[in-house]
Parts: sequence; structure tokens; C-alpha cells
Amino acid sequence: MMKKSRMVITALTAAAVLGMTACGSSSGSGASTAASTAASTAASGGTEAKAGAEASSASESKAEGGDAAAAEWPEKDVTIVVPAAAGGGTDIFARSVADYLKNKTGKNFTVVNVDAGSGMVGFEQCRNAAPDGSTIMFWHAGMYVTYASGRYAHNPNTDFTPLVMFQGVGDDGKQAFVVNGKKDMKDLSDLVDAAKAAPGSITYGCSTGGSAQLVAEMLMQATDTDLRLVDASSQTDKITGVVGGNIDVSAITLAAARQYVESGDMKILGIVDKEGTAEYKSAYEQGYENCYWTQNLCVFGPAGMEESLVRAINEVFLGANDDEKLQDTLNEAKMNNRVLDYDAAKQSFADYETLVSDVASKVDWDS
Repeated sequence: MMKKSRMVITALTAAAVLGMTACGSSSGSGASTAASTAASTAASGGTEAKAGAEASSASESKAEGGDAAAAEWPEKDVTIVVPAAAGGGTDIFARSVADYLKNKTGKNFTVVNVDAGSGMVGFEQCRNAAPDGSTIMFWHAGMYVTYASGRYAHNPNTDFTPLVMFQGVGDDGKQAFVVNGKKDMKDLSDLVDAAKAAPGSITYGCSTGGSAQLVAEMLMQATDTDLRLVDASSQTDKITGVVGGNIDVSAITLAAARQYVESGDMKILGIVDKEGTAEYKSAYEQGYENCYWTQNLCVFGPAGMEESLVRAINEVFLGANDDEKLQDTLNEAKMNNRVLDYDAAKQSFADYETLVSDVASKVDWDS
């Protein structure tokens, strides 16, 4: 039987939208003509045959050169769509990377914030762009939840082209399960005991329909508990609710939680990841193996982009790992990230889809 999560919702947060555009082209008339010329001149004598063969070889080399040129990126200025308002974490990160890309390639990279319709218009702008690398979109792994929850009908791995995956470095970006500092709890097993003793009585603060709810659903599925989900759209809402005693448990970034732990206003029960920290074990390490999530930042393009172009884009982004100016900027903003190489990124995109679909299939997102 599928477990339904009961929600106390004061403000429903709509989710984002993705889509699909595909196109392709082919040509080969130049090489065909040269090969025909070589064949006909071969009948005229060895010298003419040799000349025809050389013409054919030259034509084929030109065709190969054209393919190589198509795989260079960027060939012109690039628009970076950020489907969120200016000033947020994704926007700041995108603008920092855009500066690096401009300095590295000499092309202009223009960040455009398109947050209308909860980001829907921004998704559509990228979806409808030409698959030539001139329009890309910075977003995060939460788009897999948007798709799996039914808020949008298009799969980000098939209706978009996954291009680049960033992976957080260090502990500050990890999320932590937190409760009020006065709670008689020290780890997740204490929370599980309380939840099983009074099913539906423990409140969990999160926004609905997105990755925050996914983490809550992961926790319930992994621990076989029934928590009562209440709306807390922003991290500030979660902190205020937990510290004020109006929310029993939530997940916030470890960086944000530390100051409240030091003041005694919060306790950390576990890290929402496979690996914990020196101070705290992860939910995975505590025995709840299907309870982990990292909201990696990603770059997507329209569907139908050639693999050679995708590899070229990834190669340019990889240079960010060794760019001291960019890394200093990200470190100062506590946004330390590394770019995964092509193969690792491809696998990570696939893993996100599998992980999210497995959890989402057991959730009634409309309850």
C-alpha cells in the first residue's frame, strides 16, 4: 500500500518546468563528388587516377575538419538561462562561472534571470532554443523531483541534454536533519522511536512538490515512519519553525545549522548524505541506507545536442577546477564545487533519475 503524507500547507510552492526540442542535419555531397571524380579519372590513366584520389582525400579531410569545428565551443556568444530570481544561490554561482567562461573563451556569456511562472518561462526558453550550444541553463538536481512528482511532464535526461554536473566540496553545503535544542534526541533512532510511538504527530517542515519534500519522503520510507508534513518554503522558515518549537524536524544546510547548535537552539540528528562529517554520522551511516540527497548544480541544454558538442562544453567547464580566481570566489561564498568529467557526469545524471523515480513512485504528491 502506498503511504500518503498528510500536509498542513499554508502556501503551496509550484515546481519548475522542462522540455524538449530536437533537430539534426547531415551532408556528404562533397566527398561523394570527389570519389566519383576519382573513379572516372582512374579509367584515363595512372596519373589522372592519382589526381582523383588526392582530390577525394582532400575533400574527406575538409569534411572531417568541418566536424571538428562543429565540436568547438563556443562558436558565438552564449546565453545562460537561470530560472530563478537574481541574487539567489544559483544565480550567484552562475554569474561567477560565467565570468570564468568569458575570460577563458573570449566570448560573451550573458546570464538571464527568467523566474516567471516559478521558472517555467525560463525552462521553456532553453527548451525552445537551437541545440547548438548558444543557450544553456543553470539549475540543480531538483528538476528530477519536478518531473517525478508530476509537476512537469518532461524527463530532464531525455527531453533536455544534460551537459555539466558540479559536485560540492567540503561539508558546509551538506544538509542536516535538525530538531529543537531542547528535544531529548541525539540521533535519528530517537526521532524514529518518537515517530513510531505516535504516528502522524511529529511535524516535518518543507516546501511541497520539490526536493525538500523528497528528502522528507526518503526519511519516512527509510525509517518506516509517518511524519506530518507542514509547509516551510524557505530555509529561514525552517529555522524559525524549529527554533520556535512550531516544527519538530526539518533539513537545512550544515553551514546554517552550526550557529544554532553552538547557541543550544538546535541539535543535529544526522547528515542527509551517504557520507557524514567528522562530527555527525549520515542517515546512511546510521543504517537508513535509502536516505541521502545532494542537490548538485547542473547545466542543461536543449534536447538533440551532438555528443561531440557536449564533450566540448564539458571540457571547457572542466578548466574551472584549476581557475584560482573562480575557486577563490566560490570559496568566499561557501559554494565550493568541482566539475565532474564527461563520463562521471553522465553517470551522475542517470543516478539522479533512478534515485528520484524510486522514491517518488511510492509517494502521493497530491495528498
